[in-house]
Amino acid sequence: LDEVAPSVTSGATATAIDENSGAGQVIYTATADDSADISGGVSFSLAQGSDAALLINADTGAVTLSTDPDHETQAAYSFTVVATDTAGNISTGQAVTLAVNDLDEVAPTVTSGATATSIDENAGVNQVIYTATADDSGDTSGGVSFSLATGSDAALSIDADTGAVSLSTDPDPETQAAFSFTVVATDAAGNESEQAVTLGINDLDEVAPSITSGATATAIDENS
Repeated sequence: LDEVAPSVTSGATATAIDENSGAGQVIYTATADDSADISGGVSFSLAQGSDAALLINADTGAVTLSTDPDHETQAAYSFTVVATDTAGNISTGQAVTLAVNDLDEVAPTVTSGATATSIDENAGVNQVIYTATADDSGDTSGGVSFSLATGSDAALSIDADTGAVSLSTDPDPETQAAFSFTVVATDAAGNESEQAVTLGINDLDEVAPSITSGATATAIDENS
């Protein structure tokens, strides 16, 4: 007679899946061995306490996740596979865990301000006038690179690694009283954020006064 319960032969860990990889995917396939005596086949089920989002095909052992995985909502799932043979013998359950990989899906935040510190005119060329900073701690991070958006003043350039913005010309408010640019922070996954910035140029007193009184004093009478 079939008096020996089957044993679940599939492992205790399901292969981790990426978040946002879609609902209804098979995340694990249960297998069992019922060869200890006669066997009329095995059916599979999930034990009480298994995550409600998981379903198992009784015939194939395929375990399906009904929801779209999101690491921030639930970083892992747990379930217990039970194998039952036709005589009703039930295996010792196999506890299984499924991890959800945290992907870089949150754009970095530019933390440097919207206004660069004003600089004096005639202060020289190629000076650093602003340093961009960013925070990419919203999820995983492979680093941040910086760039300037289209439409930023052509005289400005940025170091992709350090975020240092340089002005290539000698500032002169009589020529241009302010500069504008937009910093773009891009993480390793391609998520972007922007910060518009303005730079004022201080107008210094560099022009001498001109004497406006005439070249001839009014004549005066002698003995006056």
